[in-house]
Amino acid sequence: MELWDLYTKYRECTGKKHIRGEEIPEGYFHLCVHVWIKNSKGEYLISKRAANRPTFPLLWECVGGSVIRGETSLEGAIREAKEEVGIDLQPDQGKVVFSKIRETIDGQASRDIMDVWLFHYDSEKSPLEELKNATTDEVADCRWMKTEEIKELFDTGQMVYLMDYFFCAFEKPEPDYSSIIGKTVSGKIDRPLGSSHPRHPDLYYPVNYGYVSGVFGGDGKEQDIYLLGEDRPAEEFIGKVIAVFHRFNDTEDKWIVAADGAQFSDEQILGEIAFQEQFFYGKLYR
Repeated sequence: MELWDLYTKYRECTGKKHIRGEEIPEGYFHLCVHVWIKNSKGEYLISKRAANRPTFPLLWECVGGSVIRGETSLEGAIREAKEEVGIDLQPDQGKVVFSKIRETIDGQASRDIMDVWLFHYDSEKSPLEELKNATTDEVADCRWMKTEEIKELFDTGQMVYLMDYFFCAFEKPEPDYSSIIGKTVSGKIDRPLGSSHPRHPDLYYPVNYGYVSGVFGGDGKEQDIYLLGEDRPAEEFIGKVIAVFHRFNDTEDKWIVAADGAQFSDEQILGEIAFQEQFFYGKLYR
């Protein structure tokens, strides 16, 4: 029986335990990790799921799985790599590329917080030699692959489709928001707290959402913002840009604006905007 810790959307560990396979209660989330491993040649270690896996048998993917009770995300990532492909990753060689809060996947409740890790790892051994040290039988094959080879697998349906973010989140330069963060901006709130999306009535706005007057975003429309620190429906705003949520797979970035000098952690911001950003891949920049 595998046990998980349950978290709030703000990544606060509640102390509640959960049995894998049971439905996660609404309002709670568990941690999971995707672990991408890259060598000095610019290749990624890609593994093929065993034929006996209950989902996506014999499809290719990165290392990954659920973080078990008592583990950190980093500890879970290192353990999964050892279990699945038999390699020992070093903690100081890894970084989180981005985190994503997911209420659903394909309309089914998932309720997880996914950390996407990137580790540097070199070895004189072949991946199949390393695989002999795996502690589970979850992987049938593994290989070092260039980005073009991974793309071919994906395009031909040989890869788990949930790996689609790789092509927009990796191998791209980091954006620079230093000229934006810290600015005081003002504008209108066109979707106030408590309202619903005009085209998707089931999408409820738990925060005020609007735009900066006279500033235009990547979609050619006025720049969208999430207003935090205002607990009532608003019509207008003045505040400071404290972060930018950069969408990997969309033309729009979202500015995070704090009212009245309010302060928010990364975890608080991601939790507040997850109601909408769960449908996109992206990263928070401070």
